[in-house]
Amino acid sequence: MNEKGVNRARGSNRDETNTPLLRRGSQSRVSLKAAIVGGGKACDDLLILFSQERLKRLGMEIIGVADPDSNAPGLSRARDMGIFTTDDFTGLYSLPGLNLLIELTGSNHVREEIIRTKPLQVSSIDHRGARLLWDLVQIETEKQLLQREAEQKLRQFLESAQDIICIKDLEGRYLYVNPATMHYIGIPHNEVIGKTDFELFKGPLARAMAAHDQDVLDQRRTLFFNERMIVNGQTYHFHTVRFPILNDQGEMVSFAIMARDMTEEIELQEAVRQNKEYLENVLANSSDMIITTDLHGRIVTFNPAAEHMLGYSSNEILGVSIEKVWKAPEMRKQLMAEVKVRGAVNNYPATLIAKNGEKVEISLSLSQLRDSNDKVLGTVGISKDVTEENKLRRQLMEQERLAAVGETVAGVTHCMKNVLNGLKGGAYMLNVGLKRGDSDLLEEGWGNVQKGIDRINRLSLDMLSYCRNRKPTPVPTDPLQFAQETADLISESAGQEGTSISCHGEKGPPVDLDPDALGRALLNLIANAVDACREKSYAEGEDPKVEVSVERGKGDLRFIVTDNGVGMSEDTRNKLFSRFFSTKDGRGTGLGLCVAQKIIEEHGGKILVKSSPGRGSTFTISLPSIPDQGSTGNISKQ
Repeated sequence: MNEKGVNRARGSNRDETNTPLLRRGSQSRVSLKAAIVGGGKACDDLLILFSQERLKRLGMEIIGVADPDSNAPGLSRARDMGIFTTDDFTGLYSLPGLNLLIELTGSNHVREEIIRTKPLQVSSIDHRGARLLWDLVQIETEKQLLQREAEQKLRQFLESAQDIICIKDLEGRYLYVNPATMHYIGIPHNEVIGKTDFELFKGPLARAMAAHDQDVLDQRRTLFFNERMIVNGQTYHFHTVRFPILNDQGEMVSFAIMARDMTEEIELQEAVRQNKEYLENVLANSSDMIITTDLHGRIVTFNPAAEHMLGYSSNEILGVSIEKVWKAPEMRKQLMAEVKVRGAVNNYPATLIAKNGEKVEISLSLSQLRDSNDKVLGTVGISKDVTEENKLRRQLMEQERLAAVGETVAGVTHCMKNVLNGLKGGAYMLNVGLKRGDSDLLEEGWGNVQKGIDRINRLSLDMLSYCRNRKPTPVPTDPLQFAQETADLISESAGQEGTSISCHGEKGPPVDLDPDALGRALLNLIANAVDACREKSYAEGEDPKVEVSVERGKGDLRFIVTDNGVGMSEDTRNKLFSRFFSTKDGRGTGLGLCVAQKIIEEHGGKILVKSSPGRGSTFTISLPSIPDQGSTGNISKQ
């Protein structure tokens, strides 16, 4: 701030040189014209102070210096300053207007001579009185230094402030503007000082600013405003404070304006408002039910879709526990425990109860609601009404079940037809053999009847296993012994046809298995392997064989059945586990592998197949969660 602007803003009592006036008596009108007797260092220091014009307020002028030593420092400085000098202090008496002698020699003799010889109109101060004058001069000097330092700090503050700071006189003319003001209005400093808002800005802006200025002038107190300014096409928003500046008599002589740029904050608030409106529109127009709760499970947000689905209005449900609308509140508690661990749960099937008591089936995605500091505030749940969808799904499943029943009946009928044909053929041969007394024919017919009975028995067992949901009953079982005993059930009959069955693997501690169910699945795979060998024509030097092996891995147990039979094509492998699919031309039920797969899956395992036409097949039963017990030896039995 320039000194002129500061002085005008203060409005204090000052003279035409802009120097504050001292309050003194009638003698203050008498100008002091002083001469110094003694040109030593004290004289030199005093002349220095007066040369810097710091003491003009004292109204004193040094017009002469006397000292018998022409090289005295005070005498030399006086000559340099154009002040009269002499080696005899009585020579000072003739100086025009002299009315004060200051004795700085410290000599009593000189002091007495001055008192005896000085003219009556001339007053004197000896070196002791001069000390008091010196102290007063020092105090005044220090005061001025402090004032200048304070003004400098104030100026630095104003110049470096990021806020707009202006001072206007009572007519609205600018007395001071800081650099921040220049940044916003884009007008040079020298073109602003002394101008009014109407000379600087366009009509609407100038009128708005002048109206606010007038409010301060009328009310004579600090006022706050929110102002909007458009400069060079750029819109700014300011929070402005205007306050009066008073003089020592409490009179308003000017006023100040301080404005803080709030544009970024206003724009942020506007963005927040728009986002809030956007989210409210999403909530209002979403077809999904959106409910938020606080940390205590009380409903905070209940959108229109929720009102439509559950029949409650927002007014009657807000603040109510969310468990009120759950059919099984304990399920929500379990769900919340999972949400706390995972942070969110998606597509959770749940059932709510509407206001009218009807069940509403939903697919719920529930997550924790957090603030910007990642503090949990509650939950937000987005639910889709799947009541009708589930109803249609159940109808479709019922239709599929009926279709499966029909397919099963057709398949069983087809199998039974083949079995009955075999039984009819066997019965016919029995009748003919009885009539003819042909024992060979009787034996062959009875064999066909026994095969038919065996197929009916297998079909019945397969149907029971396939249609019944059975939970495995595991008991401690030696896997290798179990595999060996299963292979033994068929190894003798297979051996009579020329197919060898071997079993080998790792010994180890027992594991929990359901030997009855799993034995049926493994036996089915071994029997199919024997049938695959029976259907192949082997080259010379190649014999049909089936290998059953047991492997213990890390986390699983494997039963592997390998044969060198006819193998399968890719198309056959793709159909292998379909109901009633068989490659045995009426000799199979088409359910064996389906049953085996079902039993293995009930154990939590899976079945894998590898096969190549003419090179045989490998079926692997893999059961999970079996600890690696380590190998304790190997056995092999033919």
